[in-house]
Amino acid sequence: MLTAKPLVAILAAGLALASPGNPSYTVLDARAEPLKGAFNADAGKVRLFMYVAPTCGGCLRGAKQLQETLLENYASANLSVYVVWVQKNGARMRHVEKVTGLVTDPRAEHYWDEADALVGPIDGLLGLTGPCAGAFMIYGPDARWEGAAPPAPLYWEDAHTNDLGRTVAPQFDAKEITRRVDALLR
Repeated sequence: MLTAKPLVAILAAGLALASPGNPSYTVLDARAEPLKGAFNADAGKVRLFMYVAPTCGGCLRGAKQLQETLLENYASANLSVYVVWVQKNGARMRHVEKVTGLVTDPRAEHYWDEADALVGPIDGLLGLTGPCAGAFMIYGPDARWEGAAPPAPLYWEDAHTNDLGRTVAPQFDAKEITRRVDALLR
């Protein structure tokens, strides 16, 4: 378990990655709308879903790396991106506008989970424990979101496999996610 000192260092390093000129974000309601509707409207596309906290260094690094490794290099209109900022690791709405500039791709939609509509359902779906989010999920064109949680992803990685000892998914690797998205887009 991380102590307060390393958590502060991770947070400070993560916030240093943020950039000005941030895109706007949409606040989700208790049913995760309008995200759920957007996800289903994008059926037929490959979908990348980032479940991240705006106060988590691992989450912020992952979002930035996917912007640079995947989104800047794949212009396909058949890819939709959802960046869902959640209230984990002490995150509050005021933190969101400071970090949305990490993912500036025009296909990316940013959301703030003010009602905590997704924390319990996604943590349960993926078997996540601990104070941070940090899940990067890939969905194929046939995925449909019916219940409280999104459907199980085709593939996902965890930004905290190594530092929090979570063993439910591989450690986040932007190159591997890029490789898998590329295979689905072909």
